[in-house]
Amino acid sequence: MDIKHKLYPYPVLISEADDYVKSTFAFHVHVEKGIRELKFHFEMDLKNDEMAALIKEGLAEFLVHIECPRTCYRSIVTSDNKDFGERILEKKLNGRVSLCGFVVAKVNLEKYQNSDFNRDYNGMSFDIDRGSVLAIGGQYNLDIIKETDDLAKVPSIFTICRYAADMDKSMRIDMDGEKITVALSDESFQNHKILCGMPSYLPIFHGMIIVPALIYVLETLRREGVEEYESRRWFAGIRKALARYDIPLNCDTLNDMASYDLAQKLLDLPIDRALQSVITMGERCEEEE
Repeated sequence: MDIKHKLYPYPVLISEADDYVKSTFAFHVHVEKGIRELKFHFEMDLKNDEMAALIKEGLAEFLVHIECPRTCYRSIVTSDNKDFGERILEKKLNGRVSLCGFVVAKVNLEKYQNSDFNRDYNGMSFDIDRGSVLAIGGQYNLDIIKETDDLAKVPSIFTICRYAADMDKSMRIDMDGEKITVALSDESFQNHKILCGMPSYLPIFHGMIIVPALIYVLETLRREGVEEYESRRWFAGIRKALARYDIPLNCDTLNDMASYDLAQKLLDLPIDRALQSVITMGERCEEEE
C-alpha cells in the first residue's frame, strides 16, 4: 500500500499535518538477509507521552503494514514495544516492498483527548474506533532483488505483446511496467511467435526488435533522468548487465556513451551475431539446393 494524504474526522499525528503541535512519530527499517528468509527490524520513534501511555496500557499498539505487489504478499505486524521485528521467507518477496508504520487503537477509545492537540481542537474530544489510525510514521520502499534471478539476461526484461487494437504497424514501447513492453501489430506478433520456435533466428530477432527498443529506453533515460525508473525491474537488469563491463548506469554514462554502443554491449554484439546467423542460414540453403 502507498500512504496517501486523506482527511480524518479526528486529529492524527503525521508530519504532513499540524493536528499535533510538538509531537512526532517516525519509524525506521533495517533488513538482514538470512539463509532463506529476510529479517526485518523496526524501530518506532514516538514523541508523545499520552499516546505512548495508551500503548503501555494496552489501549493502542504499533503496527507495520508490509506489501509486495509482485508476489501479492500482504501482512501486518503489531507490537507494544518500540523495537520489534519480523521474519519473512525470501520466496514471498520480490521487487518493490512497501512498509508503512502506524499507531492504531486496540480498543474503542471514548472521548479521546491529547494535550498536544492543535489549539483548533481545544475543548474537543473524539470517539476513536478500534483499529483506527492514531499516528502515521511514514513509508519505506525497499527493492528486494534475488540473486537467483538472472537480471543480467537483458532479453528477459522485455515482454512482447500484440496491440489491443491495430491502428498501424509500427512498434510501440512502454517503460512503465516491471518489464519493458514491446507491442507489435497482429501480423508482426504472429511472425514473432514463429521465430521464437527457431533458436537460430533469435540473433536476428534481437537485432530487429530488442536493439532499437533498448536504444529508445536508453535515450529516454538520458533525456528524462534515471530517478523515475530506478525502482523498475528492467532498470535493475540493465544496470547489472552493464556492471559486467564496469559501466555504471547513471546520467554521466548516458551522456558520455552513445546509446547504440551501450545497447550492443548489453546484448553482446547482437548485430555481429545476427549477420552471422543470416550467413549460416544462407549457406544451409545453398547446400540443400
